[in-house]
Amino acid sequence: MKQKESICIIGQFPPPVHGLSTALKTIIDSEHMKDKYSITFIDIKENKKFFNNLMKIRQNDSDLYYFTISQSTFGNLRDMIILNLLISKNKKVIIHYHGGYYKTLYEKMSKFQKRLNKKLISRIDIMIALGESLKKMFSDVIDSSKIRVCENYVENSSLADESSINKKIAAYEYKSKIEVLYLSNFIKSKGYLDVLHAAKDLRGENISFHFAGAFFNKQDEDEFMQFINNHELQEYVYYHGIVKGKDKKELLINSDVFVLPTYYTHEGQPISIIEAMGNGLTIITTNHGGIKDIVEKDNGYIIEPKSPHQIVQSLKDLAENKNKMYYYGKNNRGLVLEKFKEIDYIQRLEKIFDEVIHS
Repeated sequence: MKQKESICIIGQFPPPVHGLSTALKTIIDSEHMKDKYSITFIDIKENKKFFNNLMKIRQNDSDLYYFTISQSTFGNLRDMIILNLLISKNKKVIIHYHGGYYKTLYEKMSKFQKRLNKKLISRIDIMIALGESLKKMFSDVIDSSKIRVCENYVENSSLADESSINKKIAAYEYKSKIEVLYLSNFIKSKGYLDVLHAAKDLRGENISFHFAGAFFNKQDEDEFMQFINNHELQEYVYYHGIVKGKDKKELLINSDVFVLPTYYTHEGQPISIIEAMGNGLTIITTNHGGIKDIVEKDNGYIIEPKSPHQIVQSLKDLAENKNKMYYYGKNNRGLVLEKFKEIDYIQRLEKIFDEVIHS
């Protein structure tokens, strides 16, 4: 029997659970991947174990190394040390960048760090970006012929069944009330305050707003809650905290419109948007990061950042034209089933792995 090619996955694995760590876990848990390749992995999130992790990498003898690099200056320096070790092993190397910040990060680097990035990254076999529009981020460090695209995906566990979705979408044209969802971390540049201001302007309308995700400091949470109290929005705005698993799936299936008016500098391609599309929601978002590669006019509304009034206009348009929610919901569900399922993501990676291994 032919021996399987071996792949070592290097990156930050759960916990905590976030887009990148979940994506890495999906690879190592994939039966499809395990059937085809011999998979090992090294979790590098603990900086205190940095030298121990270097030793693990040094001792690992795989045919291909798949490495997800950081979006911070310090993290990049750490990753360049790891990358230097990988290149010295004279093996195949793929970097997958799960974000949209590299160009900005590179421009902020010292001359030494820029030279280091260019010297090492130019020598890898393939750089993976999340979307076509993000490929240009790497123009300073690697030839465009070495860049491939692998879009994000929605986990199988986050997709409602076909019967539930068909029932939900069919009911859109007759809904009396619109349920709006913001599902992301509470970072101000993600636009959650813009959604909250839209809720204030639509107070008294037949529209409810649901927020879910983590606050990173008490001051932001207090400001959010105080706004709700000051503007008497308790009947229109609901905060669900951090939702996972069954609770997140239920929130998605019970919502009609997903709003993420982000201008977050590190934004890549939010998995939350793909989750919402897969569950038949209309999308309201910005043309930021890699979002343009997955959201177009057939998926919902593209608005300007920091524009609560455009959120209001979009929701009023949906309230007056319920058939649009049916159209967008059906399109979005179909698109995700066609391109953004878990197995689609695995097969996109598999194609890139095979290209590099057999080159």
